[in-house]
Amino acid sequence: MGGETRPFFMPLNFLLLFSSLSLFSDSLCEYHSIEEEISEVQTVGKDLPEIKSLVPVTSYEERLEFEGSPGEPAYHEGIDYIHENQAIIDIPVLSAFDGEVVYVRSGCPETGQFERNEAQRECGAGWGNHIVIKHENFFTRYAHLRANSIAVGIGEKVKSADLIGLMGNSGRSNKRHLHFEVGVYNGDFKSCKPSQSFDYVVDPLKLGF
Repeated sequence: MGGETRPFFMPLNFLLLFSSLSLFSDSLCEYHSIEEEISEVQTVGKDLPEIKSLVPVTSYEERLEFEGSPGEPAYHEGIDYIHENQAIIDIPVLSAFDGEVVYVRSGCPETGQFERNEAQRECGAGWGNHIVIKHENFFTRYAHLRANSIAVGIGEKVKSADLIGLMGNSGRSNKRHLHFEVGVYNGDFKSCKPSQSFDYVVDPLKLGF
């Protein structure tokens, strides 16, 4: 099943000023689909310079670490922040750094928050509903977000600690958690296309969390 691109609303005066731009230009699309796509396993790269960062969730109960060796496919491409306390319904996900939203993948269903997801597990290339944010010389990805919880759009500028969505269980996920990645990508993220891998990923803990 192909993806649906969702144009963002723009005021009339903006449209008149930029009438030559298409509403469906790549910079204005959100990729919304239940399709199960495939993307390449990401390679581990050299560590980035230390940057002071924010833990991208308001709370978590356990953490699954990044695993991999430089130059090899990553065994675990990011950090998982896991929260299984059913008494807490919403776990906000926060932008770890200042940046700009360059990719939003939505439309991935989930069977529940606290059990193995059985709905379209490879939706979003296994990341489920996710957001990619561009920073000065790297990107961050926030994956397995709850269906219909994404709070930002393509082109939106965000600050560190801004709310961007809610922890969920979409995609290839066995329990409610946030999968958080830091990576480098030398091209431009194609916002109207299926999910895309970074050129390489690094251990987020090496950034000075």
